[in-house]
Amino acid sequence: MKVTAIFYSIQGEATHTGVASIFIRLHGCNLSCSFCDDDLHTGTYKDMSFEEIEKEISQYPCKRIIITGGEPSLYDLNSFIKYMQKRDYYISVETNGYNFENIKEADWITYSPKEWDKIKSEGFDEYKFIVSKDSDISTILNIKTDKPIYIQPMNNFNTPNMDSLQKCIDTVLRYPHLRLSVQLHKFLGLM
Repeated sequence: MKVTAIFYSIQGEATHTGVASIFIRLHGCNLSCSFCDDDLHTGTYKDMSFEEIEKEISQYPCKRIIITGGEPSLYDLNSFIKYMQKRDYYISVETNGYNFENIKEADWITYSPKEWDKIKSEGFDEYKFIVSKDSDISTILNIKTDKPIYIQPMNNFNTPNMDSLQKCIDTVLRYPHLRLSVQLHKFLGLM
């Protein structure tokens, strides 16, 4: 696997906010979003075997893994996911929805579409939309689903953007079927 980083931190987004987790950040993405907070997915990476990854993450007192990127679904991760599940790890994946088949074995999938005119409805557990103070959220409001729909401020690289946050707060208060995700780790100064 093309790994840019493995680290232990607190999940700061969506349903599992506040949960200690091991993050595996993969190289590469099919998009080039101006607001991306991961400069690593376009730079260097280390090819790691399943066993090498397992050895590295075994130092952490946690059985929750979040695979992120870049875009994890560029790669068929199902064999890795099953490998880690057999070792009692709970696997979450954060994706822009490039290819849900490549991550279908995950225990939890967060879908964060970047192209709002092509929103998918199956193959994941929750939505997470990145919203700026100028975003037109009408597409989000038209989604009919029982899945949680999170809106998350388009933040600065390492810090919150208070204008985008206020737009999200106001939106959730106006449309209470939506949920707020704030990237808690940025408020806490964590990775």
